[in-house]
Amino acid sequence: MGWLIGVVVLPICMFVAWCVLHRPLRLFFEDFHVDQARELFRSQRERLEARFITSLASFDYDEGQRWEDAHWHDEVLWARDRKTRYLLALVCVHFDPDLFDLLHTRRHATAVFEFRKGRWYAEGKRLDQTRPDEAVGRNRRFEPVAVVYPNPRRVG
Repeated sequence: MGWLIGVVVLPICMFVAWCVLHRPLRLFFEDFHVDQARELFRSQRERLEARFITSLASFDYDEGQRWEDAHWHDEVLWARDRKTRYLLALVCVHFDPDLFDLLHTRRHATAVFEFRKGRWYAEGKRLDQTRPDEAVGRNRRFEPVAVVYPNPRRVG
């Protein structure tokens, strides 16, 4: 009877425990690494933007030149790719209006940076004509990441 418990019941209990705890544990560890990834992004931001433009220019030189002249916003929207579970930094960029544009509308886009295996990657991924908040709101592939700022009044 003891071997029956060891061979059948114990693996079933372990499988049920894994099914119940897998998602909460994954979410805990993903949230645990967000603060570290944010600080790393802030310290490497200029280099990542330069790498982004270089990567983009290697595919399309004219597009790289357009992004070289772009105005990068300071704000970063943090999101997570639902498919790959990578943390994303979405940065809004706007371009000066074209000389021949009659409406003189400012064009905008979103630069996408990915955090994988403890490093930030800038591979030239972008969302044209989309602001970061629109990308997260409209695109079901991205989910927003809640960033909790420490309370400055709290001592301890």
